[in-house]
Amino acid sequence: MPIVRSEIDLEQSNADLHDLCQPLTALQCRLELGRMVGGIEAFEEAVNGGLEETRRIFKIIDHMRQRLLDIRSATQP
Repeated sequence: MPIVRSEIDLEQSNADLHDLCQPLTALQCRLELGRMVGGIEAFEEAVNGGLEETRRIFKIIDHMRQRLLDIRSATQP
């Protein structure tokens, strides 16, 4: 039985959301560790790590946005 485009798009969206959750989980962990350890160095490390994770998040969102634009372009006459 062939797979239809909507199933492929759904699978890709599921994979994209999974990829998005990874840096969000890492961001949360870094912030929690900074709060638990305390002190200026721990907070600075948490902020720097958090900034790295937000860059990863934006890359994933940009990929998702581009994929959706490609799908829309492919389906328009």
